[in-house]
Amino acid sequence: MATAVEQAFIAAVTKANGVRQAAYATAFATYAPSGFGVFANLTAYQTAIQAADAAWLVSVNSAASTAAIISPNVADRVQGQFGGLTASILT
Repeated sequence: MATAVEQAFIAAVTKANGVRQAAYATAFATYAPSGFGVFANLTAYQTAIQAADAAWLVSVNSAASTAAIISPNVADRVQGQFGGLTASILT
């Protein structure tokens, strides 16, 4: 069973993941109607996905630092997704 501090960390990561998934969905909704074969659109899509991932990494590292339970740069070692009410459109 997780402690209260660990639960707060899990909740923060889950929230960050929800924001990332929303950014993925927005990027996909912008990219898909234009056609998957247009490489200029692909570049914009990839840039949006990379920005969402970078923001997620910052959020997870911030939550880890705030919780003081996990060393910095924890996001580099987080595998998979934390359970929550979000779904991935890219898996």
